[in-house]
Amino acid sequence: MIASLCITWLAALATGPGAHGAVPEDRAASNVLLIVLDDVGADAISCYPGAAADARTPVIDRLAAEGVRFDRVWANPACSPTRATILTGRYGFRTGVGSVKVREEGGLAPEEVTLAESLRAADPSVRTAFLGKWHLGPGEEQGPVPQGFERFRGTTGNLGGREEAYFEYPERAGRDLATVTRRRYATSAVVDDALAVIEEFGPAPWLVVASFHAAHNPLHAPPAELHGRDLSEGPAPGDRARFMAMVDALDREIGRLVDGLDPEVRRRTHVFVLSDNGGASRTRLPGHPGRQGKGSLFEDGVRVPMVVAGPAVARPGRASDALVNTTDLFATIHELLGARPAAAAQDSVSFAPVLRGASTGGRRWCLAERFQEGRAGRWPSVDRYTLTDGRFKRTVDVEGGSARLHDLSADPLERVDLLRLPELPEAAAAADEALRRVVTGDLRRAEAMEARRRAAEGPAQDGATGGAGSHDEAKEPARAEDPDRTASPDHAGPPGGRSL
Repeated sequence: MIASLCITWLAALATGPGAHGAVPEDRAASNVLLIVLDDVGADAISCYPGAAADARTPVIDRLAAEGVRFDRVWANPACSPTRATILTGRYGFRTGVGSVKVREEGGLAPEEVTLAESLRAADPSVRTAFLGKWHLGPGEEQGPVPQGFERFRGTTGNLGGREEAYFEYPERAGRDLATVTRRRYATSAVVDDALAVIEEFGPAPWLVVASFHAAHNPLHAPPAELHGRDLSEGPAPGDRARFMAMVDALDREIGRLVDGLDPEVRRRTHVFVLSDNGGASRTRLPGHPGRQGKGSLFEDGVRVPMVVAGPAVARPGRASDALVNTTDLFATIHELLGARPAAAAQDSVSFAPVLRGASTGGRRWCLAERFQEGRAGRWPSVDRYTLTDGRFKRTVDVEGGSARLHDLSADPLERVDLLRLPELPEAAAAADEALRRVVTGDLRRAEAMEARRRAAEGPAQDGATGGAGSHDEAKEPARAEDPDRTASPDHAGPPGGRSL
């Protein structure tokens, strides 16, 4: 099995750029290195305002100084849904990826047009690789290669619950469903593989996704040479020191990756660094302000750090408050590589103009969501979403029939539900109505959710009611009884004890 997997990987590397024809001269200057972190909130990145006192990420800080730090980027509150938005340019209610996808629970549908498929359809000379954590379904037609990437080496999901899992884990390569045990620190392995495939791609334009497992559980002590934390107290659940040591290791290995590029290749490469969701509340520095983090629709669950550096950046060292959804990476990467994105990527708005110096982008609002069909005895149905226009934020629990409204400029921790006030201020009322119309008019989310549910149930169930997405969101939900209540998997963590 080991020999078979090695042959698969080496055979893939043997396919040179000549197989895709000559590289167009005007495209030879464009590459994209997309670095995805796991469970790393902005409070763990030292260049961000309000970062925790123990955050120290000199490499990411350096990239921010060379590029643009984005301060209002929204992801989904869990891993798989955000990754699906990045790879398709579509919201979860369209793709059906609204919760973590593992084992029998499905994943990204084969018919979805991915970033790799769209780029290579526009220009077959673009080389593509996905390295590290996939987490969009383990099926034969769900992996990175069936979904359009030329190269894949990594895992289909998380590494497991043992501390040793980061040092020894089953791994796949290419289309092969067989796994072999890899004994290399997982963060370092992703960098090894990225450097190898970039060298193999040569002068062709390329997209390489380096999808790290860190700093997701299990919390552990990375190799000593990758961090400088005192971990002498040993393992403990929610150990902040171990979490930050994992972030230190990430930062240092990202430095090895970026600095390992040939200087001319580096000059032509756009580097994106972002997280898939906010940090877990249990890894927050004690006393640091925040709400419930990962898994919730509060700001610290959906607002993520993102830094972009590269040749398109004008006036490096800027911070931008332009609204960005993770769907927007799809159109932006296409624009930077001179390609037209697939028409299916209807929820993607390029922020390349912001990189080039524009003060604002083309996005007027952001959406984040969390939904899943209920399973008897395992977890309840959940369907929640939230929108913001940058100032006001409307959060709706479709299953519970309730809504909340917050003014983020005055209430960044979302303590005051404006819908509970005796009288809604005029500006808040106008924003509430406008955000509601986005969902019911522009997005028609309820109809899409219902159509997807009916398609899954089959013709015999057309008359059935209930289930996620079955409520008419055009009807005004009731006001929440308790704005700080945590009565669903959105806030209380993964249902059934599943790992996000």
